[in-house]
This record gives sequence, structure tokens and C-alpha cells, in this order.
Amino acid sequence: MKKIFFSYIVIFILFTSNLIASNHLESSTSPYLLQHKNNPVDWYMWSDEAFKKAKDEHKLIFLSIGYSTCHWCHVMAEESFENKQIATMLNKDFVSIKVDKEQYPHIDNYYQNIYRKINHKSGGWPLTIILNSDKKPLFSATYIPREKGYGSDGLINILDRFSSLNNHQRLHLANKVKKYLAKNKIKKDKEIAIDKNLALKTINQYKSYYDYENKGFSTAPKFPQATNIILLYKLYQITNSKDALKMANDTLTAMAKGGIFDQISGGFFRYTVDKEWQMPHFEKMLYTNAQLIEAYTLGYKITKNILFKQVVQKTIKEIDKRFMVNHLYKSASNADSKNFDLENEEGFYFLFNYQDTYDYLQKQNIAKQDIENSLNYLGIKEDGNFDGDLSNPHITKNKAPKGLKHIINLLSKLKEKREYPFIDFKINTAWNALYIKAKFDASYIDKKYGKEAIISLDKLLKKMYINGVLYHQTIADIKPTQKALLEDYAFLSNCLFNAYQVTLNKKYFKLFVKFTQESITKFYKNGRWVESNDGFLTDATLSSRGYASALGVNLINLLKYSAIEADSKKSFLVRKTLDNFSNQINNFPSYYPSATLAQLLFKYNPIFIKSNYKNMKQIDVDRINYPFVYKYVISEDIFLACNLNSCFSYSKNFLKVKKDIENIK
Repeated sequence: MKKIFFSYIVIFILFTSNLIASNHLESSTSPYLLQHKNNPVDWYMWSDEAFKKAKDEHKLIFLSIGYSTCHWCHVMAEESFENKQIATMLNKDFVSIKVDKEQYPHIDNYYQNIYRKINHKSGGWPLTIILNSDKKPLFSATYIPREKGYGSDGLINILDRFSSLNNHQRLHLANKVKKYLAKNKIKKDKEIAIDKNLALKTINQYKSYYDYENKGFSTAPKFPQATNIILLYKLYQITNSKDALKMANDTLTAMAKGGIFDQISGGFFRYTVDKEWQMPHFEKMLYTNAQLIEAYTLGYKITKNILFKQVVQKTIKEIDKRFMVNHLYKSASNADSKNFDLENEEGFYFLFNYQDTYDYLQKQNIAKQDIENSLNYLGIKEDGNFDGDLSNPHITKNKAPKGLKHIINLLSKLKEKREYPFIDFKINTAWNALYIKAKFDASYIDKKYGKEAIISLDKLLKKMYINGVLYHQTIADIKPTQKALLEDYAFLSNCLFNAYQVTLNKKYFKLFVKFTQESITKFYKNGRWVESNDGFLTDATLSSRGYASALGVNLINLLKYSAIEADSKKSFLVRKTLDNFSNQINNFPSYYPSATLAQLLFKYNPIFIKSNYKNMKQIDVDRINYPFVYKYVISEDIFLACNLNSCFSYSKNFLKVKKDIENIK
């Protein structure tokens, strides 16, 4: 009897565990997919198994692309993917595939492009694509509500409509979409000569759409666009344009004082929904903060603005606190956080109620006038500035009130009583490389950042570069399996180059050379650059998608490599690639900041100062008024200045070489 009872218990446990883990996502190394592993939807990962099932069973493919810190992804999951009716419909008539856009950015880019062509507007997440069993697209949308309403069709209606199509109707629709996409395919531009005055042309283009009132380069939503700011500083160094300098400085200042910057803890949110930089979408992305640290560090180098230095220090402190694990970095934190009723609420962790905050500070024995002055300075209002009576801190005055630093520390402790938002815990090679590279840059502000960056870089290489193979991403304690993408090679190579500049350790330069060379063999196919080497080939573009263009950065890496190694073949490949995109760069240089920077580097030449180790440790290339000058150790005890063509200056006196470099602009 006991044996029979035990058998029933075992059967019950097996049955209920199958209900709990009802799909194929449990073994994923994507935190986003793991969020969906208990959905009643029979999700598959992007895999041959899923596509074979669709083909063998003549089923449509329901493809859903998102990421773990995406607000509307969570909304659609709660409304639809946890709903039994929708799960039944999907499981019966579709093969459902979940894709993490951060794990497979090239797959996301491909389907975002299809969405843009079909819908004539920019896409977003979650991205919903319905495909035929042969992977031909039939339908595309972003977030879809469960029920029809507010001018939008509901997911229930859409699934019902597509599941009722017979094979002939599916084929007809697929061919119709295929013809439409072919008709709207962008024709390859003819190569044209790049404008000789590209630097000035780029500055003027930025001026044409710069927001002179609120600063920045768009209306709303407003993204930081760090690559634009970095390019403007480089343009200033080339041309001495006060306009370029002012646009960069003023934008950094506006963001540093705005609501896009976490005034209490530090770090930047992903974007603001308004044009005044005040109302953020509260995600914090590793890549956003990495590139802004680079921009603010460069701004501080040029201007010595103490505000820029403070922003770098505060941002690094917060990102290291929240994201660092074993000296590597997690990917992003959510916009939503649990409120006191344990319900998800956007921005709850970061927002303040005036009266609650006032009462809390009074209990900490802060004088009434100091509280009022500080809350006024931080824009924390009685009637709120964000949502209802809640306020998002931002700087409202030029002069900080007495005791502000202490009050900010107290507000930070007040926040700690709340639950910090979910943090996506995957380790992404490209994003880690961006952040570590930024910390190498920030060693200009404090040498400790360079020492910390060395530890992180060595950890990253150990974790993601195994037996000569570089990998894209994984989660802690799991051996990576997904091989690296172009962005991993580009950003890691760039990071290694910076590591060499700070440490002069040859092992980093050798790896820079190795990865830069491998980027060609792996991602340059039949005269075109591709984003991956995994069989799903998509063209690499010069567009910045939240962070710098991987192709643009890789071209810069190749130019540095060709200059130091005197490799004209690599230089020619860069020239050929830039020529292929010459129409885009020439007509819209400010839209392609990484590529424009590569074009300017090609024109003005990277210059390497060469000398022995002792001499190179003593000099500071940041003192040279030239945007593209780097260090390289040789055995000679004199200083040489060399570009791709020749060594044009040499002397035992560094100041003489410095003068020769500055005279060639």
C-alpha cells in the first residue's frame, strides 16, 4: 500500500513539474528566455529543432523577440503569454520561438528591418513576427494587447485569423509580402567622393538639428547618443570649432543635471520620454553608461569641467556596485521595481514623494530650511514632477545648497529600503568590453580605474576566450557556447588597444592584433561585412543601435593596426569599405558617427609615438593637441612619430616631436 501511495506521489510530482516547466527554455543561458520558462506557451529557443517541427507539422511560426528589462515585453507576457487561452491557440497551431535580442542582435536587426519596411516606421520590443513554416514572413507588429481595443487588433483575433489560413492562402500571403519587401529594398548607392571638408560639414549638420533650448540631438524620446558627443569633441580637436565644443559641453551638462542621470545614486537611465531630459524610462544599460563614461572623460580631458569628473566617478561607483560580479558586469537593470504592495511599478525605486521624504529627513535631524532648500534644488515637489505626487530628482539651480551631499547620502539610504529592480545577469562580451574600455579611459581621472579595468579584462578573457575561441554571452558558472559576433570582436579589440595604451603590456597588443585580423576572416564574406558567423548572415551596418556601430569601430581598429604594422592591405580594405558607404557618410555624416570618425581617422592618420618602455611611461599623449595619437614601445631611446606612410619626426626631446605632430593638422 505504501509503495502504491509513493508511486502516486512520484507521478503527481512528475506531472506538476511538467506543468511548471512546460516548454523548452529551461536550459537557456538567456535571462530573458528564463523569465518565460514557466509560461504555458510551448516556447522553443531559436533552433533547428523548432524550424524542423514547423516544417514537419506544417505549422506557422510565432516569433517573439524581446529582452529581460523591457517594460512592454513584461506587459505582453503577463497579458498574453501567461494566459491559458492564448497558450492553447499557440500550442495547437503554431511553433512558438522566443529570441533574446541581446543574445542574437543580428536576428533582431533582420526582423526589425522587415518590420520597418512593412509598417513604414521604426520598430521596438517586443517584436512579434508570424512566419510560414519555410520562414517567410506573413505579419509583423510590436506590442499587441490580448484583446482588441484602443485602435489595435488583439492577439486572440490575430492568432485566430492566421490559424484559419490554409496552405494555399499562407503561400499567397507569403509571396505577397516577399514582393512588397523586394519592391522596398534599398538600392545600393553609387560610390562618390567623400567631401574634403567632411569635418566642417558634419559640424554644420549637427547644428541643423541640435536642440539649442534643451540640448541634445532629438526631440522626444531623447537618447544620450554618446557617440555623437565623442565625435563632436574629436571634430573640435581637428577644427577648433567652438560650435562643436559648445554642443558637446552643453549636452553633457544638461544630461548631468537632468532626470536622465540618477542624481542620488549615479548612473544614467536609457532615455527620457520628454525633450527636457527630465522624465526617464528607468532602465540602466551597461552599454549606455559605458559610452557616457567615455564621453564625460573625454569632455573632462578637454575642458577640465569638474562636473564631468564627478559624473564619471559617481557613475562608475554605482555601476560597479549594482552590476559587478567577480569583476565582470551584468547587462542591464529593469525599469520596473516592486512597490510596497509588491506590484511592479515603473521607476518606483528611483522616485520620491515630497512629504514622505521631508518627514524622513526631519527624523534624521536635518534643519527645516536645509530640507526645503535641498528638495527644491533637486526638483522634488509637493505636487510631483513625474507621476502623480512622485518626483524624479534633477538639478534646478546652479548653486548647491548647504549640506546637500549629506542629504543625498540620506536619500540614498531611503532608497535602499526599497527593492532594487531586476538585473539581467548575463555576461555579454561586447558590453563588458565597452565598459572596461571606458574604465581604462577614466584612468585619466583616477589611476585606480585602470588597475580595476586590468583585473576585469583578464577575467573577461578567461571567461569568454576559451581554447582560442571567443564567445558572445553566457550566465555565471555556465560555460559559454554561443560564438562571438562582430560586435564582440570590434569592442574587445578596441578595449585591448586601450589596455595597451594604459599598461604598455605587449600581451594586450598581441591580442588586439589577433582579434582584428580574425575579424576579417570571420566576418568579411564575399566583399561584404556580416554581423555573425553562425549561418544567419546579416549585413553589418554603420548605424548606431543604442551603442556604437560595430562595423565602424572595427574599421577604426583596422586603421590603427595598419598604421602600426605598416599593412597597406588592411588600410585598403578600410578604404574599400568606406567607399561602399560613401553616399551615406557624405550625405549624413552625423547619422553615422563611428563611420565618420573612421573616415576622419583615415584622412588625418593615426600617429604612433614610439620609444623605449621607460620613455613611453613618462609621456602623456593627452597633452598633444591632436585627436589620433597613440603609444607604441620599441627598443630605441629616441622619440619617433610615425603614421601609415612614414616616421616623420624623431628627437630625444618629446616636446619637439609633440610640436611636429600638432603642426600637421
